[in-house]
Amino acid sequence: MLTIRDLVVAVGRPGDELVLLRGADLRVPEGSAVVIRGGQGSGKSTLAAVLRRELRPRFGRIDGRALVIDDADRMPPGRLAALLEASRARGETPVLLAADERFTGAARPADLVFRLDKGMLIAESERPGKAPVPERPAEAGLRIPADELRERAAASLRGVGCTARTADLVAAVLVEADVRGHHSHGIGLLPTYLRRVAAGGVDPTAEPTLSEDGAVARVDAHAGFGQPAAMAAAEWCAAAAARDGVAAVGVHGNNHVGMMAAYRRPFQREGVVGLLLNVSGPSLTAPGAVRPTLGSNAVCMVTPTDRDEPFVVDFATGVVAIGKVRAAAQRGEPVPAGWLRDAAGLPTSDPADLERGGSVPLFGDYKGLCVTLIAEVLAGMLGGQTVSPLVAKQRAQPEQPMNCSQLFIGLSPSAFGLEQAGKLLGILEDAVAGGHPDGPPVPYFPDQMEAASTAEALEHGVPVPASVASDLGWA
Repeated sequence: MLTIRDLVVAVGRPGDELVLLRGADLRVPEGSAVVIRGGQGSGKSTLAAVLRRELRPRFGRIDGRALVIDDADRMPPGRLAALLEASRARGETPVLLAADERFTGAARPADLVFRLDKGMLIAESERPGKAPVPERPAEAGLRIPADELRERAAASLRGVGCTARTADLVAAVLVEADVRGHHSHGIGLLPTYLRRVAAGGVDPTAEPTLSEDGAVARVDAHAGFGQPAAMAAAEWCAAAAARDGVAAVGVHGNNHVGMMAAYRRPFQREGVVGLLLNVSGPSLTAPGAVRPTLGSNAVCMVTPTDRDEPFVVDFATGVVAIGKVRAAAQRGEPVPAGWLRDAAGLPTSDPADLERGGSVPLFGDYKGLCVTLIAEVLAGMLGGQTVSPLVAKQRAQPEQPMNCSQLFIGLSPSAFGLEQAGKLLGILEDAVAGGHPDGPPVPYFPDQMEAASTAEALEHGVPVPASVASDLGWA
C-alpha cells in the first residue's frame, strides 16, 4: 500500500517559499495503480522526485514503495503493461504520470485517477471499493462560499425552532471549523444536530444563564445548543480576567460546542490568555484497554497577539479527533492505520466500526492519559460536576442531553507583569524553525495549517461532502 499524508514541498527561504505541493494526501490500496494527470507546472515532476526519494518534502510522510512511470500516456501499451506487472511483482505501487486528460491507463483502467492542479491532488474517479483518503472532504461534494454556507446552515437551524441569534452563532462556529480545515467539527455535524433536536436531546429554544461570584462564574446551558453557552462563558471570562487579572467560568448541562478555537476572539479582544477545556462522551481507549471508557476531551489555549488573530493551540486527546473518523465515513473512505480500533480492540480502517462499539486510542500512551485526566478534573469535575463516563454520546443517545461541561480560564498577561507576549512567541517560533538545519517544513508551528486552510476556503469555497449535502437537502 502506498500512503501519502499531508505532503508539502516548497523551495526558498522560510517566509519567502514557493510552494510546489500543498498538503497532498493519497492512499492507494495494495495491488492498485494510480494515474496522476496534469499539465506543465502542475507539480507532477515535483511529486515524482519526492516519490523517488530524490527530493525531501518540507512536511508530511510517504509510506510504501512506488514505481513512477513518466509520460505514461505516450508509452506503448505493451511496454506499459510489462512495467505494471513487474512493479506489482516487486510490491511497488505503479504511479502513472500523464498529461492527456483522457488517459486512464493503457493496460487496464486505473484504480484511481487524480488531477494535479496548482500543487493540489484532486480526485477525479475511482473504481468501486478503491478510494483515496485525503484529509479534506472529497471534491465530489459541493464547494460553497463561507457566507452562503453560514446562511444555509442558519436557515436549517431556524427551521427547527432556533432563534435567529442561536442559529447564526451555531452556523458560524460550524463553518469556521471548515474554513480552518477542521472538517471533523464543521458542517458535517449539522445533520446530527438536527436529528438531536427532533429526538429531544437538544432544546433549540433554550437560553444559557450565567451567575457570577467575584472572579468565578457558572453557566447553565439548560440542555440547549452548546455554542451559545460556550460563547457566553468566553465573553464573561475574557472581560473579567482583563478587569481582575484572573477569572474562571464553568459550563454545565451543555451539548456539543464545536471547535474550541471558535471561542478565541473575546480573549484576543481583551488581551487575555485563555485556557479552554471540554469533556465529552466515552470514545477513547486507555493504554492497553480494548473498550472506550473516556471522552475525546479537548484542550485549547488562546494567546493574544498584536495581529488580527491570536495564537491558538487546540487539540483533542485521542490520536485523532473523533469527528475526523466520522468525516471519513461521510466521504465513504477508509481511515489511516492507527486511527481506529473495532469493538474487539483490533485495528481497523473501516470508519463505520466507530459506531459499532469501536474506539480511538489515546495519544501519547501514559502521558496522553494524564492530559485527558487533567481535562476531566478541570472541565468535568470543576466545570460541571461530572466526568466523561457520565456524558451521553450525541449520536448513540440523540434523545438525551449530553450534559457535557467546559471550563474557561482567563489570565491577564499584564497582571503577571508580561508586556511582550508577542515577542516571546516569536522567539519560540524561531527556536522551532531553527531546529531544522535544512529549513523547517511547512507548517512547522501551530496555526500555520489553519491560516493556509482559511486562505484556500476564502478563495475556493468550503468543501461539503456529497453525503452531507444530500442529508441537508442541498444536493
